[in-house]
Amino acid sequence: MLRRIFRLSCGFYFLIGVTSVVLGSLLPQLLTAYNRSYSDGGTLLFLQFLGFLAGVMASPVMSARLGRKRLLILALASIAVGYFVMGFLPDWTWILIMTIAAGFGSGMIESTIGAFTIEFAEEQKAVAMTKLDVYFGVGALLIPALASLYIFLELWRFTFFTLSAMTILLLLLWSKVPGSSSAGIHEAGPAEPGHRKLRYSGRSLRILILFAAFFFVYMGLELGLMNFLPSLFIETIHAKDSAASLSVTILWAAMVIGRLFVGRIAESIRYIPFLFWSAAGTLLLLSAMAVISSEWAPYLLVFGVGLCMSGLFSIALVYANTLLPGQTEKTTSILIASGGIGGAVLQYLIGWSMAQGAAIHTIWLFAGFSAVLLLSIGLADKWSAAHRSVPLIQPGKEL
Repeated sequence: MLRRIFRLSCGFYFLIGVTSVVLGSLLPQLLTAYNRSYSDGGTLLFLQFLGFLAGVMASPVMSARLGRKRLLILALASIAVGYFVMGFLPDWTWILIMTIAAGFGSGMIESTIGAFTIEFAEEQKAVAMTKLDVYFGVGALLIPALASLYIFLELWRFTFFTLSAMTILLLLLWSKVPGSSSAGIHEAGPAEPGHRKLRYSGRSLRILILFAAFFFVYMGLELGLMNFLPSLFIETIHAKDSAASLSVTILWAAMVIGRLFVGRIAESIRYIPFLFWSAAGTLLLLSAMAVISSEWAPYLLVFGVGLCMSGLFSIALVYANTLLPGQTEKTTSILIASGGIGGAVLQYLIGWSMAQGAAIHTIWLFAGFSAVLLLSIGLADKWSAAHRSVPLIQPGKEL
């Protein structure tokens, strides 16, 4: 049963990868159809983020009330309905509402599936999480190609219908999986009578805040590279538009390839060494991008950055939960929400950097982000080692 659930979980992560980039892929066509400006497009993407953040934060409470199976059915229905309505190109207000609904469903799915995988993968949790991330990357890679085909055929709005149909198919497959409250797979439910809730102790709060900062900066770095790499290549090595956009494809391809292997590597060499050398490699390669100005070397460096970053998110999520046992769903929700906020907030800082100074300064800003990741990993290892004999989660009232 668990294997069947995990296969469906891969489908869920593929769907999240698709939803994360579909609006960006269709944004020019959508704005043209509604005679809107790019500021309206920015508003649309920000509302998607707000919906995602609301879904992430609501998932632990809703999981306790509805159970995981019903929660995920609700999330899939939100996405399916949202994109189905958007496919008809209704009034712009409805586009905004449906964007929030789809983002809400995506947030609930990412938080719930991530927590479930970490909780029930008895061995090789890192391998399981990185497998999910592979499917996320494949979804993010394939949907722009599908959207391009529909745009070429002048049927671009059918991208929304296709995505809705994929979501309905996944919903039907998921609804046929039998619930199992005794195993805790689908039904979280309220705590048993007399069961004491767990809370974060003072020391665990420092660990939690440290990892929240890690995810805040990591998502700013990842989304910043995705959104600004083409502009950086145009500014620094004077690449043509088509060649510059290839940099993002190379980054994602490297991340997908890396995720095929990083889980087993992290399990074999332990989490901290893996995270440390991944962050150090990212810092080194981004610094090299700032000082090397040849036409082809930046593409190789971007590929290397993708490989180094490929396991940072999933392995850090697994490692944080090993340091903070007993609160998997809450910890996962908090960390993913921190990443979502960082991904939104730091884009403004990166955009300001691009507007105010030379593009090379923005590359150094990215290197600075990776240095923060490296520092966070070092502090997490130091603090967890110093208090390894002290429980990080203690019985009592909730945080």
